[in-house]
Amino acid sequence: MLLTLHTDSVAPMLRPSRKGAKPKLALEDLPAYARQTLDLHGLNITTDLLSGATPTFLEKFRERADKERCSCLLLIEPEPMELAHESDKVGNAGVDRIRKVLRAASILGCNAAAISIKSEDTEDFLDFTVDRFRQIVDTADKLDMNVLISPVKGLTEKPERVTELIKKIGGFRVGTFPDFESAIISGEPESYLRKLVPYASVLAATTIELIEPEMPDEDQTPKKQEKKEPETEEPKTEESEADLDVEIEEGDDDFRGDGLKGLLDAVLGAGDDDFEEEEPDPPAHKPYELQPLVDTVASVGFDGTIAVRYIGGDDASKGTDLSRWALEHAVGIATAKK
Repeated sequence: MLLTLHTDSVAPMLRPSRKGAKPKLALEDLPAYARQTLDLHGLNITTDLLSGATPTFLEKFRERADKERCSCLLLIEPEPMELAHESDKVGNAGVDRIRKVLRAASILGCNAAAISIKSEDTEDFLDFTVDRFRQIVDTADKLDMNVLISPVKGLTEKPERVTELIKKIGGFRVGTFPDFESAIISGEPESYLRKLVPYASVLAATTIELIEPEMPDEDQTPKKQEKKEPETEEPKTEESEADLDVEIEEGDDDFRGDGLKGLLDAVLGAGDDDFEEEEPDPPAHKPYELQPLVDTVASVGFDGTIAVRYIGGDDASKGTDLSRWALEHAVGIATAKK
């Protein structure tokens, strides 16, 4: 599992703090910032940040991202589309919008676009959505792109409804874009993720509030004891060697093979592990634990990317970095369990 950046994490830095002011971080500098400062390995970009962008700008942005080895992976449309609307005018407007998103995603070098659907949960609305989604899939096929459904309240709120929708649409271009926060809201996060993650190539790990661990002071950190060189002794006689062998109990093969030298090395080296510095605990996520969610994702064989989505406000850069640290630790533990 690879950790990537969801641009919601740093959106405050990409927008001017007041009218006429420059943003703290220019959009074109985002790939370098994500890779070099946040140590993340890809971008998941929301379309609102690209308002007014020309194909030429998108191509140059892709080049910068590829150069930084922080490629654009997913383009996200945050505004839910009314694909289930009874009016063809309204429903087809949603289809046209998603087609534009897919073309922009293709220019950026993404392999997928994520969308959400605004609709109540009824059978009729489900059928409307299926019909219009198939039109979108035609465009996705031509561009060699995938379309990921981001579950929201309504028609796609329940994971069973999402999987039903995917099966009715058919083909292999439609998947899911689940989110840890939505899983928690569902009330059954593990079941929620088990049903949606098998259809996902990307998932969002939303974080809100992290508690930074206390770092130990250098002067309080246990240090390794220095080894002292043994004093030079007179060569042992055959009699003294024999006496040494008698004192060693049976089964002490580690000592018996090397004689006095092995015994001295063992005694002098004992306890080194007790003085090794321990790594600090990772940041704790206060609203909900991340480890059980990551464990569940790993247990169903997910090997895609996890988009770090910090929405806690305050210091966006620090919050995103702490989130990366916490998730990186959780992924390491989950992977070791497999």
